[in-house]
Order: sequence, then structure tokens, then C-alpha cells
Amino acid sequence: MSTPITQDMSIPEIVAQHPQTKAVFARYGLHVDGYKAIEHENLFATSRVHQIDLNQILKELNQAAAP
Repeated sequence: MSTPITQDMSIPEIVAQHPQTKAVFARYGLHVDGYKAIEHENLFATSRVHQIDLNQILKELNQAAAP
């Protein structure tokens, strides 16, 4: 069983562990390649900056990451 994705994880950390989550980030307009600020923010901060519903994106990320 994989570890759940949490709000404290950085986007690069999430994508490294679960490459399939890139599609979820793209749907929210977060193109993880080449966006430098994402390297220093956790998912909580990114969701606030981009006005994304944290609970919804966490749900979608964890669904995408599920085996």
C-alpha cells in the first residue's frame, strides 16, 4: 500500500513518487515542469496561491496515485 499524498508534500515530491499525478496538476493549470516556485512550496501553499480547493485536489491526487 502506498503512502497517501498529503498537503505537506511538495509537488516535485508527489510527481517523483507518482508520475501519473502530472495529469491532475495539469487539469488545475499547474504545469509542474519549469515552474520554479513549485519546488519550494508544499501542496497547501500552492493550493492557496492558485485558489485551488485543497481537499478536492488531494482527493484527485490520491485517486490517481492509487494502485
